[in-house]
Amino acid sequence: MHEILLSIPELLSPEFIINRGGLILLLAIIFTENGVFLGFFLPGDSLLFLAGMLCGLPVLNVSIYALVTCIASAAFLGYIVSYFVGLKLGKWLLSRPDSLFFKSKYLNMAASYFEKRQHGAIIIGRFIPVIRTFLPLCLGLIKSDFRLFMIYNLLGALIWTSSLVLSGYFLKIIFPDLIHYIEWIILTLLAITSIPLIRQLLKLKRGDAS
Repeated sequence: MHEILLSIPELLSPEFIINRGGLILLLAIIFTENGVFLGFFLPGDSLLFLAGMLCGLPVLNVSIYALVTCIASAAFLGYIVSYFVGLKLGKWLLSRPDSLFFKSKYLNMAASYFEKRQHGAIIIGRFIPVIRTFLPLCLGLIKSDFRLFMIYNLLGALIWTSSLVLSGYFLKIIFPDLIHYIEWIILTLLAITSIPLIRQLLKLKRGDAS
């Protein structure tokens, strides 16, 4: 059991996911993180960036256009699924006690984030872990306008995917030696993307979430 627990960080590392699972596992992870609240801990941002860096290499031998299209589609479809889960099961989830994989504070954090930014939060929130996963669930729960949700969902999926994937892709072209420092790049990206999440958690804790 102890060995299994120690292996979890390695199994969830973006490098391991792409090396072992290729494009199929990559798309499954992105869909799950965006569409299933159980996947809130998955490394979406760093996974997209690394996918861009590895695009065209044997481990991920697809065109950059196909890669961005496939990932954006997975993220887009994931949000639709999460919206309907919130629509149909949101109240039931809120009535359940907190568990390892679902905490009401995450839903409250997503709700407060949307309250200030409205539908623009669907685009900006894609770049914030946890909020990215729980926001569409929250929108389904409050029965947000589905037409507007779909428009911003598409924009958010395209912007989030293309910005991170293309950043990794062009960074590799400009600085090819960076491929040897993937671990440090991933750690840096994780630290950067965690800052907005930490801020939201602190605001929520103070009762001043925005």
